[in-house]
Amino acid sequence: MRLKIHRSTGRVPFGFPAVAGWIAGTAAFLCIPAFVQAEETSLAAPAQEAAPQEAVPDVRVFIMQMQAQITPERIRTFVMPAAGHVNNWLPDRDREQKGAIIATVNEEDMELKRKELEIQILKDKTAKRDEIVGLRKQLEEINFYSGLTPEEKRWHDKKNPSDKEAVQSLKEKISLAEKELELIDIKPRRDFEKEEENYVLRMPFDGRLQYQFTLPADEAQAVYLEPSTPIATVCDDSAYYITVSISNPDLTRLDPATLRVDIPLASGGSMAGVFSHKRVEKNPSTGGNILAYFFKLPPAQHDAAHGMIGSNCTARLYYVPNTPVILLDKMALASCPAAKTSSSWQELLEAVHPEYELILEGESQLIARKK
Repeated sequence: MRLKIHRSTGRVPFGFPAVAGWIAGTAAFLCIPAFVQAEETSLAAPAQEAAPQEAVPDVRVFIMQMQAQITPERIRTFVMPAAGHVNNWLPDRDREQKGAIIATVNEEDMELKRKELEIQILKDKTAKRDEIVGLRKQLEEINFYSGLTPEEKRWHDKKNPSDKEAVQSLKEKISLAEKELELIDIKPRRDFEKEEENYVLRMPFDGRLQYQFTLPADEAQAVYLEPSTPIATVCDDSAYYITVSISNPDLTRLDPATLRVDIPLASGGSMAGVFSHKRVEKNPSTGGNILAYFFKLPPAQHDAAHGMIGSNCTARLYYVPNTPVILLDKMALASCPAAKTSSSWQELLEAVHPEYELILEGESQLIARKK
């Protein structure tokens, strides 16, 4: 039987004394001990015998079941940027190195865009060079006019400014145009490369590759796909994690190194992870924030984990003490006389062992430590 405590009030649901009284009678009939400790060491009855011995038990205390997902170190899905054909996909390949081309989209269209870009860059460079030539000619004319004698200037048919400000302005325009000429192809090429990333798909990291469309028997055959259709998913398989969301403040205040999770497998075994890190992430369902805990799996379980990516799993969360604690059996504890007048597990623990404080409530046990 599990007695829930409302954490906001520190109280168990209505009827706790009656339930505790029933448990007390049943426990007395069955001779259930009041407390249990790790390694099956019987704890003393609270009122008559000595207090339990505090130790670091080598046990896992089950807390709850929760929804979980298997996540790789990194994952990315490529989608169709526009309607078109997919070419150059790799048959019979499930793993590739960073930078490898895994597919191309609308290859002929992108090649045409590349040629048009080169032509436009050539036009822009030619126009900028002509601009520089014109500015230099103006500067030469000013310098020539400045070198004429007053008599020669009087007979000159052009009125050219000869002041220093005009000369300086022309020099600055020439310098600016020369710099623009050097940079004239950088931005267009960079913009094209960014666009090309959506059409020439490359592995962003070493990892596993999974195409999201049916590969034809003929490797040279292009495959037509609609816009936003997934093309391929790539995973960084250097690490895999069991990921769970924990919002209970009684759990988030614990040292995360004391938490463990495992996922039962259909084969009869389980995948078990140890805490690696946690971070705040966006909840794709609600748009709010969640605190995600990542529990790293051993390399021997990577293959099994990869096959479970994207599936909803049920994980079991455990608490593994790393400091001296006592473990108290909840059913046995509820059979104590003090349970009849206690409205919460915390009150009951204070009555039975006032020198201890409650750390965590498991499904069938309380974990406590000295104050």
